[in-house]
Amino acid sequence: MQAILVFAFIVSCATITVNAKMTGGFTEQDASKPEYTEHAWKAVKGINDQASNNGPYYFVPIKVIKAHTQVVAGINTKLEVLVGESSCKKGELQAQEISSSNCQLKEGGNRALFQVTIWEKPWENFEQFNVEKIRNVESHEQF
Repeated sequence: MQAILVFAFIVSCATITVNAKMTGGFTEQDASKPEYTEHAWKAVKGINDQASNNGPYYFVPIKVIKAHTQVVAGINTKLEVLVGESSCKKGELQAQEISSSNCQLKEGGNRALFQVTIWEKPWENFEQFNVEKIRNVESHEQF
């Protein structure tokens, strides 16, 4: 009887450990939430400042593929964003002027995946964006 109780205790501890989330770690979020799309659009300037976008057209977000958040001294949001060439040519407007209303996705344009990390402290009106290209995306790839 005592062996059964010890076994049950060990199994319950193992279950709690497996299902527990790491304190302070990133938590997966629903990437389709509008707030993450808004973050992707805010990161457009950083994405287009990357030397990896040396084409004549600006990139715009197509879809947020993954979203994770972490509570720190504020909130860290890590996004994986699929971007594509837009109809907006560089030199015709500034990267910070790009929006979904004035730059549409260019059909057949180049695409790429970027990791965007946003550190926010809303009580200080603070946002910091870090952008890193993950890879180019072929036209036949689906997400």
